[in-house]
Amino acid sequence: MAAPQVVPAVSPHPSYATLGARITAYFIDLLILLCMLLLVAVAMRTLRAMAIWSPAMGAEITPEQQWRSLGVGAKLLAVGAWVLASGPLYFILFEAAPWQATLGKRLLRIRVTDDAGRRITLARSSKRWFARWLSTFFGGPLVSLVTIALSKKRLAVHDGFARTLVLRGPPPAAESIEPWRFICGLVVADLLIIAIFLLTM
Repeated sequence: MAAPQVVPAVSPHPSYATLGARITAYFIDLLILLCMLLLVAVAMRTLRAMAIWSPAMGAEITPEQQWRSLGVGAKLLAVGAWVLASGPLYFILFEAAPWQATLGKRLLRIRVTDDAGRRITLARSSKRWFARWLSTFFGGPLVSLVTIALSKKRLAVHDGFARTLVLRGPPPAAESIEPWRFICGLVVADLLIIAIFLLTM
């Protein structure tokens, strides 16, 4: 009996997402994350107005003085809140989802795959996000603008590091995204930020 043929996951001539589509999708995602952070701010102001919570240091202290007054643990939590605000759970969970895309990418009909055109794992999605986040401290976004525009596969710096592609079109299998990804990617991240503020400020 003949062995079954393995069909390649990526077509012979894949259509890579353009620089314009990727930038637009990214700004849509940033707008979504900003709206979620505004909800965090509203929640904190509501808690303060209801006298449920108030900053331990008072309103008269400057941010620099407040930072210096924090212990090591509180500083680590504050840094963790800052990292969470940049959307790691959102990007990691959505790009490893059946959609293979964040909400911004989904609207622009582009998706993230591995270098063979397959859905990426949570581990690879985490690696991709971490590479993008880390590269922002070393001019990565500017370099990515050039590499996406000029490279054959339109790879950003983090794509090269994580061995991912960003392709045009929806995933081959039309699957719906699991509701828990929305909860963890958006709601849980903001609840964690609120909890960190309550613990440290």
